[in-house]
Amino acid sequence: MHIDKYKIYSYGKTWKDGKQSKKEEITHMLTSDECIDGKSLLRLIDDLDDAWHRHEGKEVEVEITFKERV
Repeated sequence: MHIDKYKIYSYGKTWKDGKQSKKEEITHMLTSDECIDGKSLLRLIDDLDDAWHRHEGKEVEVEITFKERV
């Protein structure tokens, strides 16, 4: 299976002036309009989790949309 485009976001609380914000915001983002196969996307997600979160135990949500080719 090939995925035509993807968007990966990571939310977290940022620090400013020694204080942690109360509201979560996007801390990391990766988007692409280039095709990637399913296995490569799963590896990418796993690698990003290691790089961005260092095993913080974040929840992961996935939303998939199938569209007719135009």
